[in-house]
Amino acid sequence: MDINLNGKWKNQYNSEMDLEIVNNQVKGIFQTAIGQPSFDEKFPISGKINNNVIAFMVNFGKYGSIACWTGRFEKDEIGPVIHTMWHLSQSEGGEEEQLAKAILTGVGTFRKV
Repeated sequence: MDINLNGKWKNQYNSEMDLEIVNNQVKGIFQTAIGQPSFDEKFPISGKINNNVIAFMVNFGKYGSIACWTGRFEKDEIGPVIHTMWHLSQSEGGEEEQLAKAILTGVGTFRKV
């Protein structure tokens, strides 16, 4: 599949990532538009691609959470798109709250900016 993943992408929450793919390695910067971090904060991305599937993670450091996305990329009627499922594991909150919010899951759709 001939899709250039390098460059800026934005998801439905207005979070952005700037990807660089070298030899199936995913590197880049992630800026989240939701949650505790401000959008100005930048977090490193690391991951892999295999054919048209992708997996990457972001460590939100001092916020005590790590997010991982897995998905596939393709071209649709609008253009290049990355469809993902994400899991966010977090360590904050009291014991009962930690159990209820330990792992959040959702769907993310990234489009080239």
